[in-house]
Amino acid sequence: MDSITLVNGRPSVMVDALDRGLAYGDGLFETIALVQGQVQLWQAHKQRLIAGLISLGIVLDKAYAEVLLDTIAVELKAAYVLFDRPEGVIKITVTRGIGGRGYAAPASPILTRIISIMPWPKGRELLSSKGVSVGLCQHRWSHNTALAGIKHLNRLDQVLARSEWFDESTHEGIMLNQDGGVVSGAMSNIFIEVDGMLITPELDQCGIKGTMAQHISAMAQNFGINVLKQPVSLHELMKADAVLMTNSINGIWPVVALSADVCTQWPISKLTIILQKALAKDLSHQTQVSDVC
Repeated sequence: MDSITLVNGRPSVMVDALDRGLAYGDGLFETIALVQGQVQLWQAHKQRLIAGLISLGIVLDKAYAEVLLDTIAVELKAAYVLFDRPEGVIKITVTRGIGGRGYAAPASPILTRIISIMPWPKGRELLSSKGVSVGLCQHRWSHNTALAGIKHLNRLDQVLARSEWFDESTHEGIMLNQDGGVVSGAMSNIFIEVDGMLITPELDQCGIKGTMAQHISAMAQNFGINVLKQPVSLHELMKADAVLMTNSINGIWPVVALSADVCTQWPISKLTIILQKALAKDLSHQTQVSDVC
């Protein structure tokens, strides 16, 4: 079986047509690496999902969210048994459930839980060492301070940005905000290296607060590397000593070129290599599926 999906604990790929996740994007999701039977950065993903559920009012308090995550943990273990492989990509989706016509949420929603495990993507093995080429997306992030940082189901900004390139030599796209400042990749967070420091954009207006980005920031600070969250201009990006992009599946991708401009290139810095090695060590000791709770 190529992939396995459980909907509310049962093997299925069917979701009710009236589900608010489908109708309005009323829900959240997490994408998690499954490597050697380990669920990588599980606690970080769990806490981000809980925070998002509370922020959107899908659950009313942390205690209820914890109960929901206990159920999801049980279903994840069941999905893993059916998947029967140690490597894959886990996707956990929670929606506000079935609702009638109109935006008003049900007073007592019955949430929909979707757990999927899909095969590990092929063809990316060398990109962490060779580096990636990126494009500059014309579509820009929409500003919404209430939703900034949350991994909700409405990802149309990223869908439109990702539709801008088809060539396999471009691996990611850099997305700007409405003011022209650098925010992220279409599927990644971004860091620039300047004079031995790491700078990453503040995501207070748009973008997603990535679990891998948070892990990299904490790891770098433990090494005594300054990590600053502040606005990043396109000029600062172009002049950076090095650029790297992070997400839960790819880890750390060094950016080596801007695909539309052969003159814009960046080296793979010593700092990037240090972080990659440290990350590999961290990710070799993660939560086993059997210990997920």
